[in-house]
Amino acid sequence: MACDHVSVRRATAADMIAPEEHERVFHWLYDLSQNAQFDIKSTAAPAYRRIVIQRERQERTRAAVQEGPLPLAGAGYRFEDGLDRPALGVNDGKGFCFVSHIGDVCPSGFLPLAAGNVRQQPVADIYRHSSLFRDLRDSAKLGGKCGRCEFREVCGGSRARAYALTGDYLAEEPTCVYQPQPR
Repeated sequence: MACDHVSVRRATAADMIAPEEHERVFHWLYDLSQNAQFDIKSTAAPAYRRIVIQRERQERTRAAVQEGPLPLAGAGYRFEDGLDRPALGVNDGKGFCFVSHIGDVCPSGFLPLAAGNVRQQPVADIYRHSSLFRDLRDSAKLGGKCGRCEFREVCGGSRARAYALTGDYLAEEPTCVYQPQPR
């Protein structure tokens, strides 16, 4: 059976769930991950890593009182399953890039800002040297509460969502309810 092309549109702010609902979904995913017979992996949801860290810290504290400390591991920052996953958060342009069908190199498929094109320059050069990718890898450049957040290296917020809703890919994550600890 032939499959016809189905066009998809980008969501608008009105299509998105509320920030509080994002938080509830992340907690639900964490709870599911504790009993599921499969890995829970989020896509374009770096705040899930913060939830995992916070929840595992709570579990470690409880376990340390009862049995001794538990190892800290979680979605998108460290796994103990032998798959050699990244130790820091992979995010738009940070450990990841997207090459479009015409060769444009973007930080992700959800952040459609081209830093170069593989027809003119090697993808490694674009990733390593373009100002767009260098900005995205520098968490000190994050704006608002993302720039002050103690989870910015493992989360960093969705750069695609920040760009879509504010026009600034370094702006704070608009769907995050977390308030960073004062420094």
